[in-house]
Amino acid sequence: MTSDLGRYYVQHYFNLANFGKYLIVAIIGLAAVMAVMLTIAWQQRQATERSIREHFSYDREAYAHDVRYRESVNSRIYSRRRAAAHRGISIIESFYELVFSSTSILLFLSLYNIVDWHMPQVWAVWDKYKDLILVIFLMFSVLFANILDRFLVQLPHLSDEDKGALRLVSNLYIILILLYIKFIYEDANYDSMIIYFISLSLGRFIYFDFSWQDFTKTVSGVLSKLPVMLLLLAYSAFMCWYGFRVDFLLTSNGVLVSTLIAHLFMDLSIFILEKMQLLKLFL
Repeated sequence: MTSDLGRYYVQHYFNLANFGKYLIVAIIGLAAVMAVMLTIAWQQRQATERSIREHFSYDREAYAHDVRYRESVNSRIYSRRRAAAHRGISIIESFYELVFSSTSILLFLSLYNIVDWHMPQVWAVWDKYKDLILVIFLMFSVLFANILDRFLVQLPHLSDEDKGALRLVSNLYIILILLYIKFIYEDANYDSMIIYFISLSLGRFIYFDFSWQDFTKTVSGVLSKLPVMLLLLAYSAFMCWYGFRVDFLLTSNGVLVSTLIAHLFMDLSIFILEKMQLLKLFL
């Protein structure tokens, strides 16, 4: 029975027509998100240009006759423009990192869920060690996220500090998904996961030797990435809504697994978009 069900899922999700249609929708959704981020990046660059015109002062006579002075001024202007361009690229890479990190967590949560619900042959050992296994799975999710942002799409403009803030934001994103499942579907099976992720997130803010400076720095990093999380929420909500509406995503395999499948298509769309190198036309 289980093998027949597994065969049905494989045939359903890897049906070329179903797969292709859902991938096209994922690419269209990603293009809409990109349009928003590119608009933000363009506005930031325009603000930088206005700032240069209105507030960047220099000796125009010296600029006209002194080569070294002109090179120094041009270098300072270039640095400002490059910083603005870097901010635009980092917005997009932050979105990619958040998608990859969330996919990694959802992957191992889904594996945990599948074992917990559908593999009675290991339940005797599972009940004894499942909390430890959950921690191990989440450790593997971090490693898998590193693999995605190194080999699937490289993210050279994000610092380790940026990635740390985004990993914390991805925890908050997962909490929102689990809370949605709990209250909308009235499913209490994820309560332990919710408590674990809340504890994990709080631990990033408050730990045994934390200082007020560390706390405010962490809060500032998270707040700066929340707009990216809102974009991801909108994108993933659209992908899940469409998937369930056209019966590509199946409630029979669980909402969490279906959400993972939506995220895998989002990852694939990012990979395709990056290989096409279309963003270089705008940045």
